[in-house]
Amino acid sequence: QQQQQQHEEEEVANVPLDQEDSIASEKRVTFKADFVNRKVVEADPVAVPSHAAAPAPEEMYDENNVLDLSNVQFDRLSMWDPVEVNHTRRLKLDGSGRVYVMRTLAVQPPVFEIEDFLDDSDCEAIKRMAGESGLFASDFTYLDGSNEEEKDKDTENIAAEEAADLFRFSEQTWLAHNSAKLLSSMYSRAQKLTRLPDSVMKKMEPMQVVRYKVGGHYFSHWDSEDNHQGPCCIDPYAQRRGMMTGVAAMNRPLEERCRLCRFMTVLYYLADTEEGGGTVFPLADLSDEEVAAWEVSNGPDKFKETKSCAPGVSVRPKKRKAVIWYNHEVEDGFLGKRIKRSIHGGCDVKKGTKWIANHWISEIPHPDKPRTVATGHY
Repeated sequence: QQQQQQHEEEEVANVPLDQEDSIASEKRVTFKADFVNRKVVEADPVAVPSHAAAPAPEEMYDENNVLDLSNVQFDRLSMWDPVEVNHTRRLKLDGSGRVYVMRTLAVQPPVFEIEDFLDDSDCEAIKRMAGESGLFASDFTYLDGSNEEEKDKDTENIAAEEAADLFRFSEQTWLAHNSAKLLSSMYSRAQKLTRLPDSVMKKMEPMQVVRYKVGGHYFSHWDSEDNHQGPCCIDPYAQRRGMMTGVAAMNRPLEERCRLCRFMTVLYYLADTEEGGGTVFPLADLSDEEVAAWEVSNGPDKFKETKSCAPGVSVRPKKRKAVIWYNHEVEDGFLGKRIKRSIHGGCDVKKGTKWIANHWISEIPHPDKPRTVATGHY
């Protein structure tokens, strides 16, 4: 009986999002970043896969200075060493023999770009599938819920001046990894690129596809949430208790709040935007003193670095490109504290259309670490 219970608990801990109810039929809670509610399940105690507390995998390059990851299995959480800005690595991620060049864009947080990660046909197919799935307006509620009454506002024909003040102005949809061969292939290559074990990849949310028209943007934000905002929402401990994140959690006691725990982000550019539409990391590679000054600042343009796509490190949107960055550190082989400098935003589209897709890969802290009640909603 104990073995059966342990087996059931392991299954609960490893249920991938794309095997649950259709994303279109689930209630969405959006708060600084999109989070899809998981079904609450009963399992006690929590069974969590074990990752060794060890350094990053050794990088063994061949005579052509290529690191072949196509047949490598990973058993722990790790991070690529950024080394320095413009440092490059040559990687093989599948059996095609294709070599991908990964370049460091920032050291703090570690940000990397891989040009031509996708083919033109991949980009067009993803956009087509997104259109067939049905794009809907992205939520634009603020962290404190101050504009929650406007959450159902029709933004289809909104005036440009009003749209410019929205926290986020875009359309989006979700695509399950197993809904098309292309998406399954991207999932596999993303796993090799991020060097993550199966147990972590299974927690990855469905692919989000986003379209930004002229004026589209996403003010600076974090993809993940901080320790003081409760246990991870993907933790069965939180799921059993019906915990929630986002604006929907604002009206609930703090002990019922959980947090997004997105270890890293993989972003794909699906189109060449004529003007604007980059991704800015306003705190990237700033000194501790500069970050501290930003934190205590309270000017009207804070979080609106996306209007000028500066200051900070700016990534130019280029079709077929992938960009990866870490939202958290690694601690004891599991999720560590959030990286403050991972804040980023989608810059204003000034001409043309911006299309992107996102993979968010989540993990929880070490299972022996006590779950603590949230001390604040934001």
